[in-house]
Amino acid sequence: MNKGFKTILFLFTLIASMEIANAQGMKIGEVIMVSNSALKKDVKPETFRDWINKEIAPSWNKKYPGVGMHLFRADRGDRKGEFLLVSGAARVADREALPAGSPFTEKVISVTNAASKSPADFLSTPEAYTEYRLIGSQKFKSLPVAGILGIHYIKVKPGRSKEFEKFVIEKLHPAVGQLFPDMQLLYYKAVAGENAGEYITIFTIESLAARDKYWPAGAPETEILKKAFLPLKELALELGTHLVEDSYLKPGSGGAAAYFESTRWMDFIYIKS
Repeated sequence: MNKGFKTILFLFTLIASMEIANAQGMKIGEVIMVSNSALKKDVKPETFRDWINKEIAPSWNKKYPGVGMHLFRADRGDRKGEFLLVSGAARVADREALPAGSPFTEKVISVTNAASKSPADFLSTPEAYTEYRLIGSQKFKSLPVAGILGIHYIKVKPGRSKEFEKFVIEKLHPAVGQLFPDMQLLYYKAVAGENAGEYITIFTIESLAARDKYWPAGAPETEILKKAFLPLKELALELGTHLVEDSYLKPGSGGAAAYFESTRWMDFIYIKS
């Protein structure tokens, strides 16, 4: 590991304790747009955090009350230590109040705020983004507030998209969309941007304390989680028929959420200054 990368990870670690203590959450909506851009090499993480949370988000959320701007940081999984910039819309109609394309560009952000800096000062490619939409959103009466986004990247077999989405609406969401009061599994499809056509599962978790009830740090998953997924074995097997082999957690791993968890995943914690 090179010295520059070690320094960046160290900076993330320094600010982590402050961020976790102030964690609240993001109201989950029908649309979630994520930035696919990395931070520029010379950007200090805490400077970017303050710019988003103190300059951009407050005015943005007033201008577009149905479309929030939020910042997360990965603490588990493939991108540990990295930021995730997210714009979430309560409804598709709210998202359509924004211009098409990335909401993280100077063209969009400058409309809401005469900020001291622009996205290009922090992001290497502000136009890089992916827009996801909740599958079968009309079936949900309400959606949660998430302090953690556990994003699992799904690989659906070629030619199975329609069948998979029907399965999500008719079987998956009714079973796991309200799995626990503080944790739900929600399935989204990318409709625009870099990952258009792909799918993700978002484990929307209320807080760090809630996650520890199911996946405590440095310890085996809990009996609460095992008991919740035990009646879902047949559903899990059916889910597996839609997914590319080796893209999901196998039952032989001993994990309670086999098939539901992907091999490529990360947990992002909500950051509030």
